[in-house]
Amino acid sequence: NLANGHLDGTALDTTNLLRFDEFEFLDSTYQVPIYASNPNTPTTTRFYREIREITGQELYEYTNIHGVNPNDLRLDMFTASELLNVGLIGYFGYDYLGNPIDDITFDDFFTAKDADGIRTFPVAAYEPNYASVFVQDKFKYKDIIFRLGLRVDRFDANTKVLKDPYSLYDIVGAGDFHNQTGTTGVRPGNIGDDFKVYTTSETSDEVRAYRDGDTWYFPDGKQANSGEEIFGTEIVIPRYTVEDPNIQDEGFDPNISFNDYEPQINVMPRLAFSFPISDEANFFAHYDVLVQRPPSNSFVSPIQYYYWTRTGLRNNANLKPEKTIDYEIGFQQKISNSSAIKLAAYYKELRDMIQARFYFQVAQLGEYETYANQDFGTVKGFSATYDLRRTGNIQMNIAYTLQFADGTGSDANSSRSTGSKRITRVLFPLSFDERHRININLDYRYGSGKQYNGPRIGGVDIFANAGVNMQFTAVSGRPFTRQQDITAEFTGNGTVGSINGSRLPWTQLLNLRVDKSFSLTKPGAVRPLNMNVFFRVSNLLDRRNIINVYNATGSPTDDGWLTSFIGSNRVNNITPDQTAYLASYQWSVMNPNNFSLPRRMFVGLTFDF
Repeated sequence: NLANGHLDGTALDTTNLLRFDEFEFLDSTYQVPIYASNPNTPTTTRFYREIREITGQELYEYTNIHGVNPNDLRLDMFTASELLNVGLIGYFGYDYLGNPIDDITFDDFFTAKDADGIRTFPVAAYEPNYASVFVQDKFKYKDIIFRLGLRVDRFDANTKVLKDPYSLYDIVGAGDFHNQTGTTGVRPGNIGDDFKVYTTSETSDEVRAYRDGDTWYFPDGKQANSGEEIFGTEIVIPRYTVEDPNIQDEGFDPNISFNDYEPQINVMPRLAFSFPISDEANFFAHYDVLVQRPPSNSFVSPIQYYYWTRTGLRNNANLKPEKTIDYEIGFQQKISNSSAIKLAAYYKELRDMIQARFYFQVAQLGEYETYANQDFGTVKGFSATYDLRRTGNIQMNIAYTLQFADGTGSDANSSRSTGSKRITRVLFPLSFDERHRININLDYRYGSGKQYNGPRIGGVDIFANAGVNMQFTAVSGRPFTRQQDITAEFTGNGTVGSINGSRLPWTQLLNLRVDKSFSLTKPGAVRPLNMNVFFRVSNLLDRRNIINVYNATGSPTDDGWLTSFIGSNRVNNITPDQTAYLASYQWSVMNPNNFSLPRRMFVGLTFDF
């Protein structure tokens, strides 16, 4: 398309016909009129010129691109726009040819040109700024031990963000609009100066709607449930602050669309205290606020804005940090001189979690999907721990945790599977919810010296500095959403019951480690050297723990496709060889990622010096 796209007449002098050239295509012969070149041939593209440097042809001659040796082609034969226009490349921190770039800003994307005056569209690297300070003090007041801390974080995405997620270009506020049009008398009293204005047409001064953030208003100031209540299926016509803006114009000013990201300063207090109830019991509690920088979907290239009308899920550069507020209270009791129990209850609030969402009544697009800080969740739990310090040869720890994790979304894309474009605030079990967890750690170990009476051969304690460690974990199954209909291999649609309303089976894992330590230097050496020889077995019982299933069947080995109505019809229509399809299907459906890893054995040495 690029090789001869300039021959549409804009680069030719159609009043000066030179000749007709013939070429063959699909056993047919065609004639192409050859005109003289137009001296005003545009230079915003490059490939049609570069390809003729290879073929040795004039600009006005037709080139057979399929006759060119691919080894003669280079990426720099194209301009950046020639590749970007068809969505073939993406880049940041490097130019479109793969060369690293530095000292590039967001605005340079719209202004930078090469020596030929052709725009290069450089994209600056993603370089957010992060700084933090933490202070803490621990002190005792009477019998109470306090630990007070304060952490302050500053996060700056260090990029430009859209002024308004509902519009690529800045929309005029109600105050300026009514002053400019001389209609201050018809402005409702509850409409603020910065409320965005939408009109009935591009040339009309009649207000169709106002908007304040996500809240829409009728022209009389009455609040609407949504923009759809006002516009229905009509397109929206905002009144822009500038006339006929176009982000692809060479003279486009980024300031009419973008602002600097507003740095986020988060203050995170931390408080913990404990005090003895008696000589053998202790009470403790803590309160923490934790903030995490946006973990995903926060980098946006100006390429996304330049091709604003392209469809698809978009990142959001204006995401804020996610926040966790953690509370815990507990009680610890001595049972014997070497053992104790600990009981604790905890509660966590997850706020500003990232989740996909739709914007509606968007100028030029109608609607689009991006990410926002709109999810929240709670994690409530209780834990009980029995701790036995080494007594004789045995040391043991047993812990049980009961947990309830509920929220509006388990990850940044979990709401996309619900099939609803609207923001939902329904709590359901989060995908990482584990109702029950049991951990047992048992260590049986011999020391060395006369005080240890292990088996001896020839007076040598063969089990000296040797031991066996066993770790057992049992976890109740995590939730998943059962699907109603099977629509294709490995997938379906619809929901049976509620979101994450079904559960995987319990998983159980037993690990074993046997090891023995040896001293490689004489007793009392200045720099002793020790060696530990170990044999470790993961998943000792070789259990096939189910960790994923096919949502339509709840089975890890059968997605239900072959026995479904659609699937059986599809298979019956396969020609010529159904056997090959069925064989490859069986290979694919037996997904090893649906099970935990099998038994694995390790032998190794570690040195300590």
